[in-house]
Amino acid sequence: MDPQNRALRMKMLGAMLREARLTSGKSLKEAARVAGIRPATLASYEAGRKAASLPELELLAFRLRLPLERFWSTNAAASDVTADFDPATVLSLRHHMLGAQLRSQRRAADLSIRQLSEKVSIPGSRLSAYERGERPIPLPDLLSLAQAFGRSIEQYLDQAGPIGMWESTQKALAALSEMPEDLRRFVADPANRAYLQLAKRLSELSAERLRGLAEELRELSQ
Repeated sequence: MDPQNRALRMKMLGAMLREARLTSGKSLKEAARVAGIRPATLASYEAGRKAASLPELELLAFRLRLPLERFWSTNAAASDVTADFDPATVLSLRHHMLGAQLRSQRRAADLSIRQLSEKVSIPGSRLSAYERGERPIPLPDLLSLAQAFGRSIEQYLDQAGPIGMWESTQKALAALSEMPEDLRRFVADPANRAYLQLAKRLSELSAERLRGLAEELRELSQ
């Protein structure tokens, strides 16, 4: 990503952060506190002078009760959520997890820090700090790295923590809302849970196994 596009993305991200915060009714100080960052840092993000890292965006989206896709898409639906955990601990863990993930992907691509630095136009010392989890990765930098490794930004999202579980719920609710009314009623009826579990197990079978089951059913019906 060239410097001009990176700067533009930072401005756009900042504007979306500010809109989300104001919509939530939280002050700069309140939003920063629940996300585990300093108000001055959040102010810099909103002004587009700096870019938030993905873990910081995850916490902000979680605390502002917005789907993460709000920061790069307008299709997700928000819902209420509450939780009690230390944001500083979550941020530290996520930064280290992202760093380890990026280091693994760089090595799999057989790239040195220097080669990757030239590829994404990010100083090598900064990349090393990212990989060690010692420095938050601004979203534009993470997008550049994801592109260099042939990945999508969604592959770096929190999957196992409370934020990841909440985000998964948002996607499930959004998918449910797009179903026809009769299917929504069927899914919502507890009496149909066994059918849903069966459908899940069938979806996990190989095509060969499914063909075998179809043959067995045909034989039974004859």
